[in-house]
Order: sequence, then structure tokens, then C-alpha cells
Amino acid sequence: MRPFLCLSFMAGDYTHFPAPDNPLSFQLNLPAQPSSSTFQLNLPAQHQEDNKPLQNDLHQIEQRVLELYQEAERFFQKSFKRPYIRLDLTGATAGQAWIEKHQLRFNKVLLQENREHFIQQTVAHEVAHLLAYDLFGPRIRAHGREWQGIMIKVFRLPADRCHSYDTGRSSRKQWLYQCHCKGREIALSTVRHNRSQRGTIYLCTTCRGPLTYAGKAQATIN
Repeated sequence: MRPFLCLSFMAGDYTHFPAPDNPLSFQLNLPAQPSSSTFQLNLPAQHQEDNKPLQNDLHQIEQRVLELYQEAERFFQKSFKRPYIRLDLTGATAGQAWIEKHQLRFNKVLLQENREHFIQQTVAHEVAHLLAYDLFGPRIRAHGREWQGIMIKVFRLPADRCHSYDTGRSSRKQWLYQCHCKGREIALSTVRHNRSQRGTIYLCTTCRGPLTYAGKAQATIN
């Protein structure tokens, strides 16, 4: 059981992504059956020079996603809607497929530290989730036979559910909070800490008291 609950008085809650208004994301806006691998990355002008490494990372992911969709379209003889791609995932998670929004999120740090395997395997892993949903509907298991079949038969890759990347640099910093429980401290991630500072109230599931900031835990990022 989680040691805290969240009461959010902001627009939306922590289960939803923020609006895509930063240079860490872009829309893969290509024809259903593209004839070339070219694309335009629409970033604000002031970010063009400062974010070249980031653009290169996004470009590599975009190229890989395009290749995977082309493979799937040849295999299934049908076209698929292209996803929205973000490079803003943090912590130990390498990639994430958000089915409802048709989005893919990836971890920039883990990409940069494990580039070859990440591009080859992790990107395919997440694309396979979106394809499985498009083909078989929402009632399938996340890593069930439908997803496994796409990984093995379509992408010709192992259907690995988890990665083995070193997450030392990408792990979230923790912020310590206290409740009414004597001698108890609860660690929140940076995301939840920031939300708390903006007005979100987290409650201890034991004493039901609000969590109050007590200080920063020892950093886990090098």
C-alpha cells in the first residue's frame, strides 16, 4: 500500500501528462504510408542552437519509430496512426506508451547511456504496445501474446518485459515529508514535491494527516 494519498486542487492530476508545450516533445506528423524518412522538427527558434543534442536524440527515436511503423504496415498490410513522441521521462523507467493519448515517452538519460540497445529494443518495445492496442483493442494484457507476437514476428526482437540499464544517473531525487505518525518520514519524488509546493496536498494513508516538507534526502543522481 502506498504511504500517502494525493488531493489535487490543480487542473488535472498526476496521472495525466502536461500539455506538449516544451522543446522535449514533437508530433510525428507524417503521411500514413510515408514515401521518405524526412521530417520537420518544429521547435521554437530560440531553442534551435541550444538543443542540438536533444534534437539529435529525438531525430534518432523518430527515425526508429518510422522504421518500425513501416515494418508493421508491410506485415499487416494496413496503415497506422503515428504517435506523439516525448523525451521527458525520468527515473528508472526507460520508455512508456500512453495508449489513451497515443503517445510515447522516453528517458533521455537512459537513451544517451545505452544508445544502441535503447534505439533498437526499448523504442520497439513501446511501439509494440501502441500497435497491439490498435490491432487487438484495450482488453489485452500489456505484455500478453499480442504484444509478444509483434515483438517476435514483426520486429524480430526478443519480447523482453524489463530493461537492465544502470539507472544511477536517471533516478529521481527524493524529498522527505512528515505526517502525524511518530518518527515516520515519507519520500516523495521531485515531481510530487514540486506539486506539493504548488498546492497539491498529500495525505498519509495511516494517520490521514497532511504531509509537510521536512528536507531533502541524500541525492541518488551522480
